[in-house]
Amino acid sequence: MRAFFKKIDRFLLPPTEEYRLAAYVWLVYLSIFYVSLLSFNRSPENYIYGVVGTLVFLPLYFSGYWIISKKIIFNIAGILVLGTLLALITPGASVFFVYAGAFCCRLGTPKNGFLGLLVIIIWIAIVSLSFDLIPYFYIPAALFTLLIGGVNIYQFEMDKKRKELILSREEVKALAKTAERERIARDLHDLIGHTFSVITLKAELAGKLIDNEPVRAKTEIKELEGISRDALKQVREVVTGFRSSDLNTELAHAKYVLESNEINFDYTLQDVDMSDEINKELAIIIKELVTNVLKHSQASRVNASVIGDNESITLKLADDGKGIHCDQFEGFGLQGIQERVDKFQGKLVIESVNGACFTISIPQGSAV
Repeated sequence: MRAFFKKIDRFLLPPTEEYRLAAYVWLVYLSIFYVSLLSFNRSPENYIYGVVGTLVFLPLYFSGYWIISKKIIFNIAGILVLGTLLALITPGASVFFVYAGAFCCRLGTPKNGFLGLLVIIIWIAIVSLSFDLIPYFYIPAALFTLLIGGVNIYQFEMDKKRKELILSREEVKALAKTAERERIARDLHDLIGHTFSVITLKAELAGKLIDNEPVRAKTEIKELEGISRDALKQVREVVTGFRSSDLNTELAHAKYVLESNEINFDYTLQDVDMSDEINKELAIIIKELVTNVLKHSQASRVNASVIGDNESITLKLADDGKGIHCDQFEGFGLQGIQERVDKFQGKLVIESVNGACFTISIPQGSAV
């Protein structure tokens, strides 16, 4: 049963939603609408309208949590239209205007958010005057729309700044790790270079001694064998330890590269338990997708996320560029990405609506 509710939760709310419980708690205010419906208008026909209105409202409400852009305006407008129609039945429909105001925080900027609240207040005034609605409707509607909407805008901006600060720290750490790896790689290069110089000298000395002093020549060759084994070990450490890619570093590097080209890049990296091999391959896929964005998309904004659960790991990268036509798929370097995904029995989905969206799902425990 618990797993069933988790699936419903993942369907209704995005995995990045922090205040999951609050999203469900806010629905308790629908009770105001139903109490009002029972108090002001007991017509069975209006009860049906109330239930249908609620069923229309819920998809608009939950889908609003998946959107943080100007597209949220469609959810707000839909809730306003619904609230307007239901206000003709009962004044408790004012609660729908409050829900609409609460979503204004997702309009992109505080300025847009407060502009959205102003539009809602004006709409409440127009509706109230046009249909001669009672104060039980327009006073709560206007007051709580401003109050809840304003608080949400403030809280949303504070959360955004907090996330940006955390993200900035993580990016600095990731770039610091990259710099440290490069430093260690340079040190190892110097060390290995020195080792091979010693090998060369030992080999030359053994060649000179092999005829006149064979015992000493054998000693030099024995030492040469030990030095070469040690050098081989050092090379393996360099290859396996310092030259592999990882998601943290690649996402931080992608942000630097894209924003250097005036393309806004936001990403979410969930703390996912994955094998080193999957981590490395996803990092390479990110690099290839970012290269495609730079070469082909003409985008101004890119969003990426890496999330996971016990079943799969999902990488999603979307841009607002010109998208991809079917005849262009082979020209976007996607064959290599598809091969990497196939290696883990994963799935690659490409969508081209209002830009390009790449979704890669890899089953957990599929490392080869």
